[in-house]
Amino acid sequence: MKVKDYKNTNFVSSCERTEQYVKFERLCKSEIKKQCKDNGINLHKFNGNHFCWSAVLEKDGKFIYVSMSDVRFFGNWYDAILIRTMAHEKDWSGGANHYCSFDEIGKQALQLHRERNKYAM
Repeated sequence: MKVKDYKNTNFVSSCERTEQYVKFERLCKSEIKKQCKDNGINLHKFNGNHFCWSAVLEKDGKFIYVSMSDVRFFGNWYDAILIRTMAHEKDWSGGANHYCSFDEIGKQALQLHRERNKYAM
């Protein structure tokens, strides 16, 4: 199963993380790791949450923040992944917001990294 297979899933809402969501989150982390590897980026940190998650990606000592909204209430979560640059690994306010689909996280992170380097000269 892939993350895209969950696109039309109605996640069961609960005051605790459900087994369904935990499996999904593990799959997200696994696929992000692969996307990062394919684009020469490191998955620096993955932060699981109640029914959402965030991650910090790293390349050349520079960081990118990625976040998925609560999958119970945001039906378009697959196509609305928040991604932005970070000044440092704990910069939660970060640079300008960008959005991409889940399957574009690695490519979009690499693009943001390249743009940041281009304008840093």
